[in-house]
Amino acid sequence: MKKTLHNLMLMALCIVMVACEDPIDIELDEGRSQLVVDAFISNDMNPQTIRLTKSANFFLNAAAPIANNVNVNIEGPNGVIYNFVNDNQGNYTYDPTTMGAIDSVGFNYRLLISYNGEVYQSFSKLNPVPDIDSMTFAFEEAELGSEEGYYSQFYATDFRGRKDYYRIKAFRNGEPLYPENPEFINLSEDAAFGGEGADGLQFIFPIRAAITDEDNPFLPGEISSVELWSLNQDAYSFLQQMVTQANNDGLFSEPAANIRSNILDISGSAQDEVLGVFSVSSVSINSITITP
Repeated sequence: MKKTLHNLMLMALCIVMVACEDPIDIELDEGRSQLVVDAFISNDMNPQTIRLTKSANFFLNAAAPIANNVNVNIEGPNGVIYNFVNDNQGNYTYDPTTMGAIDSVGFNYRLLISYNGEVYQSFSKLNPVPDIDSMTFAFEEAELGSEEGYYSQFYATDFRGRKDYYRIKAFRNGEPLYPENPEFINLSEDAAFGGEGADGLQFIFPIRAAITDEDNPFLPGEISSVELWSLNQDAYSFLQQMVTQANNDGLFSEPAANIRSNILDISGSAQDEVLGVFSVSSVSINSITITP
C-alpha cells in the first residue's frame, strides 16, 4: 500500500512539473554581421569559386545571407589580375580558360576583396604536391566499427627535406564522400598527423585508408577517387581547428569560437574582422573502379 501511494505521489509530481513548464524566449545581441570568405583555389583548369556570405544570428534557421556587390580578384605573377565574377548567389567565379590557371608554384598569390568601403587582403603561396602513384582496393568482411564491402587506398610519398601540409579529399562516383561535414576532413602534416619523423615517407595507413566510408564501403562497379591538395600552414591550421571544433562535444569541451582568419582588413578599420580563409593549392588526382 505504501509503495502504491509512493508511486502515485511521484506520478502526480511529474504531472505538476510538466504542467509548470513555460517557454522561455532568449533574446541575444545579434552583434555585427561579418564577411565570411570561403576561398580555396586550385591550380587546375576547372572554374574557380570564392564563396562570400555574411555571418548571421546563431538561431537563424536559414542559409547564411549572401554577400553581393563585392569586388574580388587575385593578383598573380607580373601583376596579372584574375577577376572573379558574381553570380548573384554569393559565388564569385573565375574561368581559367580566359587568362590561364592559377598555377605558378612558389608564387605568393594575393587576394583582394572590396566590400562596403573596406578592402581586405590575404596572401597564399602555391606549394607543390606529390603525385598519387596508385590506388588499390580490397574486399573486407564486416567487423566492429565497419561494414562488409570494398575498401580503397591511395599511395603517395611526401617531399623530402621540407615541411608540407596536405588535405585529402575523397569521392564516390564523382561526389564528395563526406559533403559539408568538417568532422571528416582528412589532413596530413608531411606523411602523417603531425610531429616529426614523417618527412619524405609514404602517407601512413590511416590517412591512405580514410577515403572509404566504413559505414557504407564501395560496391562493385563504383569509382573511388581521391584528390591530394597542398596547403600552407595557416590554411592547414584553419582546417585543423574546424575538425577540432566539429568533434568537440564532450562534457568538458570548450565552447566554440571563431577560427582565426588569414584575411585582414587593410583599410585601417580594425573592427571589421573577416571570417574564413584564403588558400591556393596544387592538386593531384587519381581514381580506381571497383572491379572484383
